[in-house]
Amino acid sequence: MAIMKHYMSLTKLACVILCVYSLNLYRPANAQCDDKNKSDGISWDFDEGKNKDFSVGTFISDIFTPQIILDTKRVRDYIRDGRFQILRSRCGDMRTIDAIYLKSLKIADYNIARALFLSFMAVLEHRKIDVKMPIFKSLALPLTFEEDSIFYARRKNLPTQLYPDTPAGSNGDNDKLQHFFGSAYLAFASESPGLTHITGDIIEWLEPILVVGGDDDPRDKRTNKQGKSFGRDLLVIKTLLPSDYLTFPYEDSK
Repeated sequence: MAIMKHYMSLTKLACVILCVYSLNLYRPANAQCDDKNKSDGISWDFDEGKNKDFSVGTFISDIFTPQIILDTKRVRDYIRDGRFQILRSRCGDMRTIDAIYLKSLKIADYNIARALFLSFMAVLEHRKIDVKMPIFKSLALPLTFEEDSIFYARRKNLPTQLYPDTPAGSNGDNDKLQHFFGSAYLAFASESPGLTHITGDIIEWLEPILVVGGDDDPRDKRTNKQGKSFGRDLLVIKTLLPSDYLTFPYEDSK
């Protein structure tokens, strides 16, 4: 049985390799859609900090700020930028998710583990979670320290149309992005997809118990599994993209 499972894993990885090479998705440029309207000069590789005014206070603050926080802010600024939304409308949400990862990869100097973590931090769509407490009813734990206007501007630009069964509405599946990149990061950094699978299941099981309004969502488990596979396969093929996995059929996770 163990040999059969190993064989199936190798078979799935071989299918991904064939898809990547047959569709030429290994080239970063292909993560950008075929842009027929180039008169505005906008491309996915725009510089998110180009139009910012220099500030002595910001310069000094940045010196004492950990690099991971500065890098997270850069990816979030990229998502919040008006050009990002223009390209999202032009190219669709799948290519937009690829763009987030590729921007994170560039900012991380092509360190894949760091890029996956930056992508995860950049797509968080909750400011806080309310954890159930026996005495105080609930305790709010912050997930991001962005100002309200900055947070909502970034969240508004997040991709939402991930699956054929994506719920209607402006939010769609924007909460699935953190599941995907979080699982991918755990699988890649730990080099243990099995640990990622168990951790994801435990989190889903605990969510309705510990988090106010939380539920054990099978669609979250699907995204966790896709992210886990993405992170696992990046250990072998460094040039894969999120869209290779979010559009790839998977059996129900057990």
